[in-house]
Amino acid sequence: MPDNRHVVFLSINRYERKKNLALAVNAMKEIKDACSSDDWEQIHLIMAGGYDERVAENKEYYTDLVTLSRDIGVDGHVTFLRSFSDEEKIALLRSATCLLYTPSNEHFGIVPIEAMFMRCPVIACNSGGPRETVKDQVTGYLCEPTAIEFAKRMLLFVRDSDHKETLGNEGHSRVVENFSFDAFTSNLDRMVHDTKKKSRQNSSFFFWLVAFLLVVFGFIIVKIFSTTV
Repeated sequence: MPDNRHVVFLSINRYERKKNLALAVNAMKEIKDACSSDDWEQIHLIMAGGYDERVAENKEYYTDLVTLSRDIGVDGHVTFLRSFSDEEKIALLRSATCLLYTPSNEHFGIVPIEAMFMRCPVIACNSGGPRETVKDQVTGYLCEPTAIEFAKRMLLFVRDSDHKETLGNEGHSRVVENFSFDAFTSNLDRMVHDTKKKSRQNSSFFFWLVAFLLVVFGFIIVKIFSTTV
């Protein structure tokens, strides 16, 4: 990646078609068409993906994406990484302006959480797991899975150099408050407390129900006995 690129978008996902990585590449074409040539020279996309030479789809999709970036004229602004270490992943998240999370109807997903913890805002599809993790317009953006919609949000980071810091700080706080180990244990403790409270309430209700039934049953026995005597 050239050193003069100050706005760096990052995609982290396996090289699988269901991850819709082409969405990020096509969004770069929309940005190229929408911004000035000076702004365009500041922008770069890093496609970091899990890759296995033994998996045919990984090899084929990687080649397709490289070809796509060349065909639409953004290849000089896209770097493709195939597999990477945890240390490299942390470095990428730390230096990136924004994470692009392109799968639709994805499960919970740890990557958006990792990004927000590293103060890296997230642009994701408005479906699946990101709807639970990303707070729209606060820690990032949720949008329709089209290149135009992604590019609109990406351009906000191009035009406002403070945008990353604002959303990034909010994202870090959200992870600490809602998805950290302490938050998990706190939520678990609250759930246990609520369960015990409901159990006590249920026990109390059961006691008074039994007492009421005994009184009714006793009244019926007395009534029957007094009638037969």
